[in-house]
Amino acid sequence: MNNKALFTLLVCFLFTFLTPSSYAQLFNPIRTGVDIGAAWKEKAWSIGFLYNQYLKIDRKGIFQVGWGIRGSHLRTNTLDYTTAPSDLTKGKTGLAVNAPAILKNIDTLQIRTAITSFNLNVGAQISLFNRLDIGANADILGLAFGTRRSGFYLGSTGFSKVDSLNLHKTNQAARPTGLSVELPGDHVKGTLNSELFARLRFTERVAIKVSYLFAVSEYKTDNMLVADNRRFRLRSKMWYVGLSFPINR
Repeated sequence: MNNKALFTLLVCFLFTFLTPSSYAQLFNPIRTGVDIGAAWKEKAWSIGFLYNQYLKIDRKGIFQVGWGIRGSHLRTNTLDYTTAPSDLTKGKTGLAVNAPAILKNIDTLQIRTAITSFNLNVGAQISLFNRLDIGANADILGLAFGTRRSGFYLGSTGFSKVDSLNLHKTNQAARPTGLSVELPGDHVKGTLNSELFARLRFTERVAIKVSYLFAVSEYKTDNMLVADNRRFRLRSKMWYVGLSFPINR
């Protein structure tokens, strides 16, 4: 074999075996990371983590979609949880997203809460300059846990013929609704979080994350109350600050 043929064979070998390997190292389509932080507002706070994986859907990796697992623990002082089922709050069993609330059907459970939840999460983000991520994510399905607690029940109409058992102004035992499912409007069930976020990497291994967190939590009473209702919901909006740790980029 002459020198020219040997040189040609060597070039083909390098191109075939080394170039794809180098390209694979430069372009990893999956980004994996962990976010850890806390959110708060008056009378409520939440701590949690989010394990996430994002798929780069373009060659530059600017647009990304992903999934994750979020674990969180929510605590509040005594706050007003209100009637949750859509057939009571809106008077409809369909979507009824824009239907007005029926105030006479909305009762209150004043309760101090502690809920731990684990949820499947989906999201999308834009990655700029390989340093700044801007995006949103939402929990869609999961489980919530917590001990039974006593809440103070207030019927919207006070003592009335509808409240035949005189449940207004009584203490009622309740615990977190176990199954969580993200559905439109008042059909949502359980304890779920969603957020709008920005993540800024200031080293290769650490980033700071700031977000506006939308938290939904729910308690279910042991006993049926007025209008055969047991479910009560609280919607909270909180600022979140945390750290992010890329596992790969």
